[in-house]
Amino acid sequence: MSACQPTPAAAGWDPVAVTNPVWVLCFALGVTALLNWRSVALGDHAVERVTKPTFMVLLMGLAWALYAEGRVAGAPPLTPVLVALGLSLVGDIALLNATETRFLVGLASFLLAHVAWIWAIARSSGTGGFPWLLLPTVPLLLVVLARFGREVVRHAGPQRVPVFVYELVLVGLVLVAAWRGDWVVLLGSLVFLASDTILGHDRFVHERRWAPLAVMVTYHAAQVLLVVGLLR
Repeated sequence: MSACQPTPAAAGWDPVAVTNPVWVLCFALGVTALLNWRSVALGDHAVERVTKPTFMVLLMGLAWALYAEGRVAGAPPLTPVLVALGLSLVGDIALLNATETRFLVGLASFLLAHVAWIWAIARSSGTGGFPWLLLPTVPLLLVVLARFGREVVRHAGPQRVPVFVYELVLVGLVLVAAWRGDWVVLLGSLVFLASDTILGHDRFVHERRWAPLAVMVTYHAAQVLLVVGLLR
């Protein structure tokens, strides 16, 4: 579900009530994402340095605008969402030049961002009932960790411990999302897992030419899905 596409009024949206700022921010997000992806694909670092943090600032604005439209039933407070996005912004800036020190700063920022997302999801009401989404999610996590996560940690060298802790927190995010039962939020957390797995594998195990673009596309999709899933 796109952040720019309101759900029916029965799901908490009144299509008539969607104000211009939401649509303007949606358009700006789309343009910024495309410019960023193009800059990553072409190695245009000047444009990347502008568009990468700009996307997160715009997404914070969209989160605020969606929340201002009227809090839908079961939505979390806005604070943990903005904290998660703000920490992600810090991580984005740190990873613009991924030296070892800046990588660790980015890793810590995104670890805390995942904790904030867990906070936000825990404050949402979820769907209630038996957490059926856990049934396919747990074996999927086991496969990803066994196939890729273990390999990333094994090749991380001196950064092995923080990378391992980061993976545990990311797994916690996916499990909490599955427990709450909202498929959009779960999809966002799984796409985040995919993005970080590609990033870790590319940095520590084997570099691939397509990896930086794949990381950004999945990263942007994950953040938008989490915002929309929680605040739609």
